[in-house]
Amino acid sequence: MISEFEGALNTTLYPGDERRIFLQQETQVIVGLKSNINDAARQNLLRYARGPQLDALGERYDTPRLEAQKATVVLQWTLSAAQTSSVLIEKGKRATPDGQLFFENSEDLTIPAGQTAATVKATATITGPAHNGFSPGQISTIVDPTPYVAAVVNITTSSGGADEEADDDGANVWSGYRERIRLAPTKVSTAGPEDAYIFWAKTASQDIVDVKVLSPADGEILIVVLMKNGELPTEQILGAVLTACTSKKRRPLTDKVSASAPIVVGYDLTATYYISRENSAREAEIRSAIEDAGGSAEQYVLWQKSKIGRAINPDYFRSLALNAGASRLVVTEPEYAEIEEDEVAVAGTVSLTYGGLE
Repeated sequence: MISEFEGALNTTLYPGDERRIFLQQETQVIVGLKSNINDAARQNLLRYARGPQLDALGERYDTPRLEAQKATVVLQWTLSAAQTSSVLIEKGKRATPDGQLFFENSEDLTIPAGQTAATVKATATITGPAHNGFSPGQISTIVDPTPYVAAVVNITTSSGGADEEADDDGANVWSGYRERIRLAPTKVSTAGPEDAYIFWAKTASQDIVDVKVLSPADGEILIVVLMKNGELPTEQILGAVLTACTSKKRRPLTDKVSASAPIVVGYDLTATYYISRENSAREAEIRSAIEDAGGSAEQYVLWQKSKIGRAINPDYFRSLALNAGASRLVVTEPEYAEIEEDEVAVAGTVSLTYGGLE
């Protein structure tokens, strides 16, 4: 900017010139304004749009962002003894696993006369994934007492809770809500094209990170679904995927559609790594970056199980460990191996040995 000003005036602005000092002060402001203008323009492009701007792009394709969801579970309420008349446990009666998270009956539950127990679907009181994963028996404390009711317990694992759909996963721009918008034009057809099945399957849950569409036989469609962090889908999620993909308005009439979790292929990770003596001052830091939570090993395990059909590739772990500061790596297992397109590789035992400085 200073050189342009000097050219326009045909003069040199020396360090003590008040005009040069003024321009130096304004440079940051002008750069900031230009950056904001550039960012505002980029918000019109799917690759760069975020937040409300991405929502607006989704509106063009009738593809709204998936809202946050509440987890659900099946509760069994038990009476202290059979009664001569039916007992009503009202909608909204709550149970908790820990006194901090709560589930409430989704509808009124009536235990008929002469019986001591009945089941009802219950829903978390707030949205989000925190209510997921409570195994049968963990939700067992009554919050709102009801006459004659002695106990409550969940008989299924709670699932289905999710935050609002994210723009993307933070690593891959073509993921999350942005990826669904990119696929949206394919929904104009019935779900015969592969991308159309993928689009409709991903509308079932914002936690679905990968979908593989296979045709094991003529007229048969198998939709294989993988969840965030490499988790396998629950029956509830598979049911939602099937519902989303089998509407008469969404699939060819000749397609018989089914949904399943990927087949798990196990592997063990065993490796020895070394650190250069030149980095001895960072030895503890490098070891932590490789072995601790969020380190190279954990990143590799997560990467490996985050895509259906991804080959078992120890070279990716090597690259992560070397980038973290290791000087040399000896991977005993696994060896590179292709897997089937309906399989996912999940780590079993992870064993890392520090070989020392060299």
